Amino acid sequence: MNCQVKDELVSRLIALNNKLNLLSPDLVYGDEERAEVQQQRESLYAEIKHHRAKGHEGKPCPAAKQV
Repeated sequence: MNCQVKDELVSRLIALNNKLNLLSPDLVYGDEERAEVQQQRESLYAEIKHHRAKGHEGKPCPAAKQV
């Protein structure tokens, strides 16, 4: 079973992970920008966790069992 909300959240997480990988300390980007992306990533993890647990009218996401 697919869940469009879960798929969207995971896609956003993948994009943030890719951005974080591009912001390596060896590049010009500062620690502040890396910290901001990391904060967004942690927030998204929490949102995914909540959606898996109670994202469908207070019930677990049926697609979460596949992951």
